Amino acid sequence: MKKLFFVLCSVLFAIRTIAQTEPLVNSVEATYRAGLPHFFDKIQKGQTVKVAYLGGSITRADHGWRTKTFQWLQSNYPQAQFVEIMAAIGGTGSDFGAYRLQNHVLQYAPDLVFVEFAVNDNGKSAQDVKESMEGIVRQIWQQNRSIDICFVYTFSRPQLEFYQRGTFPVSASAMEGVADYYQIPSISMAFPAVNLIAEGKMVLQGQAGSTTDPMVFSADGVHPFPETGHKVYAEAVKKHLIQLQSVGKKGKHKLKKALMPNNLEKASLLALDKIQKSSGWQRVDSVVIGKAYASLLTSVIASDDTSEYIKVRFKGTSFGIVDVIGPSSGQIRVYIDNEPPRYINRFDEYATYYRMNYTIINGLNAGNHEVTIKVSAEKLDKASILQKRNNKINNPKLYEKQFLYLGGILVR
Repeated sequence: MKKLFFVLCSVLFAIRTIAQTEPLVNSVEATYRAGLPHFFDKIQKGQTVKVAYLGGSITRADHGWRTKTFQWLQSNYPQAQFVEIMAAIGGTGSDFGAYRLQNHVLQYAPDLVFVEFAVNDNGKSAQDVKESMEGIVRQIWQQNRSIDICFVYTFSRPQLEFYQRGTFPVSASAMEGVADYYQIPSISMAFPAVNLIAEGKMVLQGQAGSTTDPMVFSADGVHPFPETGHKVYAEAVKKHLIQLQSVGKKGKHKLKKALMPNNLEKASLLALDKIQKSSGWQRVDSVVIGKAYASLLTSVIASDDTSEYIKVRFKGTSFGIVDVIGPSSGQIRVYIDNEPPRYINRFDEYATYYRMNYTIINGLNAGNHEVTIKVSAEKLDKASILQKRNNKINNPKLYEKQFLYLGGILVR
């Protein structure tokens, strides 16, 4: 048994070493690099300034750092008119951010794009993070090299130990590599929060309540309370935006040779009117209206008929879908070229409510592909899936159906 224990420890250490192939970057609160000169120039001239927030649920949160920083911009720079572009979706990472960037951000011609994915990219390899973050940068500057970008880093419980050792976690370290290469400023909102925890002035997780020492950062170790954790995040951004006012010179950002050959600069999201489909698909508004993602997913079609199909032809190496998953979603079959079908569950342990989601199939041979999607005849054991998070089915009728709620197609 002792020998087996040491073998297992060696295997786990080896896996962790392989996963972390690049050195971690020493953590700092902010690095200004080339600054945000175009953004502040428009402010100083009293022009209309559009600010985009691209990220996950921490950025999506109402009354969170996004709301607080945007309101501060409005009050601190009254000579300019600010327009907010809310492009944050809970539970999504920088890969999906790269695919949806044109639809959710760039079509509105932003002047500044905050990019926040450090928490949702936790567990991904440094290479994957760099490829998607570089894809975001390159797409932005391919459209307009006067758009400024700022990376912002949040944190969660699994990442705390990295900060306590003085380094960024894998995701933020990878992002710093991209930021250095393209001279993009970065602000670690996590840094002051971690310092408060180290000083005993804040606890990571607990009940909402006290906003004095010790403050409680969050209920779950991830999503900050508006009055405490989000306030710390917002104050960090405000502080460094003030300093960034005098950093950098106006001039087109340099779109250098790609750092990562397989970056996601060609990733895109195809609308439903650009795909071929059989006649039985019906538009469904009930899973969109009133939802937090309603402005980002304006149309959804649905079917639970296993004979109905979606057909897409594209040239590239990756394929995916944007959909809504929840109590009545199920499993799909994906046929790529002449390969056997892939069976993909569009129901998970969180599916007690409806939320926007995505799945991506990478590693296809470069070239032309034909993809067909159908609903699977397989009936998922939803009770067992929900049990993974101790969720129970209280109303079986809500979970009977096995729909695909399709909102768009991802290709690269």
